[in-house]
Amino acid sequence: MGSLGGSSVTRLLIAVLGAVCLAACPSKDVGYVEIKTVPVETAIALYLNSLKLDPLKDGTAVLRQDVGTAKLATEGNDGRHITLCEIEVRKNRITAVTILVLDRPPRCQCRNSIATANAAAVRSSCAG
Repeated sequence: MGSLGGSSVTRLLIAVLGAVCLAACPSKDVGYVEIKTVPVETAIALYLNSLKLDPLKDGTAVLRQDVGTAKLATEGNDGRHITLCEIEVRKNRITAVTILVLDRPPRCQCRNSIATANAAAVRSSCAG
């Protein structure tokens, strides 16, 4: 009877541990954003949704991001953020964006661009 009671406790512990592990796993849909800079040796501050990114290693970074629209920005002369492009992050997809730093201001180059109806408000938009 002692082994029977021990197996019930073991089962209960396994069930509780499994529930805790499932609760800790993120359930959000995520995608990925690949950012490249041209030229590679560029010291430009980049922000993804107002979060400052670490300097890109070898001019490239792949970031895990929640599904939805993300804004890629840089700092202007007055310290304010200047939006370079909007990135559509899709579930289980990689959206590739190249930042051309030789241009002033820097600009995004996307594999797929989405144009807006208002030509005056055209902003680069990348879709994965």
